[in-house]
Amino acid sequence: MQYFKVLTLTLYCLLFTYSFSSTEAAQPSLVTEASTAVYPSWQEVVEYAGENLPLDGHLMMKSGGFVYVKVDDEYIHTLFPMLGLNEEGFKKPPYFRSSEASGAHISVFYEDENIMPEEIGSTFTFKLKRIVIVQASKYVQYAILEVESPELEKLRKKYGLSPKLHGHEYHISLAKKVMGSNKK
Repeated sequence: MQYFKVLTLTLYCLLFTYSFSSTEAAQPSLVTEASTAVYPSWQEVVEYAGENLPLDGHLMMKSGGFVYVKVDDEYIHTLFPMLGLNEEGFKKPPYFRSSEASGAHISVFYEDENIMPEEIGSTFTFKLKRIVIVQASKYVQYAILEVESPELEKLRKKYGLSPKLHGHEYHISLAKKVMGSNKK
């Protein structure tokens, strides 16, 4: 089973490497169903998270205007090792570099949207969907846990924006892989 998972991931990596532009994005770019890799065995990881981790978080805002739902850091610390992606070059995302870093989170408003929601500090709930690998750019992939939150969709609509951030599913990034000559 592990061999099949590694082989499948390798094939997806090769396909994605040649399919996307060389521009690296700060956040995952538009992801279509054709550019996601889904592993059925990860459903057990999703179920574990649903049974053992909180399904809510608090709306926070960084000084630059980035707004996110702060979730339990165990979403990354516990789930990353369960994915078995370390051998494929994935690492924990760089969300723990300093005490001001966001840690595990769900992005809600980007800085360029210039939203200062009055709901900062409020609790928002979400449901876990699935874990997928997305291609953010030619050189960067993320393993993400997609979540569903009608409350967050309603919040974005309240401020005159689309219900989903850049059309993406809400998610918690669990792992990051930088490939090729653009390693960071």
